[in-house]
Amino acid sequence: MGVSQKSKVESPKSEMREQVLDGRPVEAFEIIDCHGHLGYWHNFSIPARTAADMVRLMDTCGIRAIVSSAHAAIGPDYKLGNDQVIQAMREFPRRIHGYCTVNPHISAQEMRDELNRCFDAGMIAIKFHPSVHRLPADGDKYVPAWEFASEHGCCILSHTWTGDAHCGISLFEKPANDYPNVKIILGHSGFGYEGAKQSCELAGKCPNVYLDVTASTFYLGLLERMVAGAGADRVLFGTDLPFMDCRAQVGRFAFSKLDDEQLRLTLGANAHRLFGLL
Repeated sequence: MGVSQKSKVESPKSEMREQVLDGRPVEAFEIIDCHGHLGYWHNFSIPARTAADMVRLMDTCGIRAIVSSAHAAIGPDYKLGNDQVIQAMREFPRRIHGYCTVNPHISAQEMRDELNRCFDAGMIAIKFHPSVHRLPADGDKYVPAWEFASEHGCCILSHTWTGDAHCGISLFEKPANDYPNVKIILGHSGFGYEGAKQSCELAGKCPNVYLDVTASTFYLGLLERMVAGAGADRVLFGTDLPFMDCRAQVGRFAFSKLDDEQLRLTLGANAHRLFGLL
């Protein structure tokens, strides 16, 4: 007697594909988003921008948790933005975790004070945006944050962009070597094929460097290239939520060529380990 289709044991990847096609939240894998934002951004329309909006969208896709900074902290007011993240963490514990966004234009002591304040409030990692701040990621102005992250053994997520004088991939090699206790997440992995290539090369040299797949454009086969080049244990799922729609990124993973174990690691297990999430 033949085995019916329904009685066959499906792989988690097959289950994930069915859940995505049916428009259901993904339950086949734990999904943790390593790269989120919160609130307004000055030159884009972000209708669903509140913490409640973010959790609603996460529930739609089956994303268990997100580590988020705030747009205000990257741009005009780092304290306001960090306060917004702290409030979101309090409203949605274990769903929204916080990056302390640092402003390299303030004094070293002010930066340390803000890092201590935010981590005392429960934040778990640090966010750089050298492109907006117009200062190089490996420059003196970011040193207090590198030192703080080294002392705490935490992650630094930095915006990266191939060819940008302030956050090109090559700028992270020296900090990676100088601060081996810091887990460096290359936000967007430099964008595109060239960015992914350079990010994989840096990850090959530095065991504390990780790739983040967040991007507004994501080329055919790029996810597979990143996993093949850096290893499945060095690539993290990210969306830019609510800046970008999280559904597309979930779909890219569901219909990728990654196997069950690679999906398990990249979708959630790596972030779970790096951030020490419960």
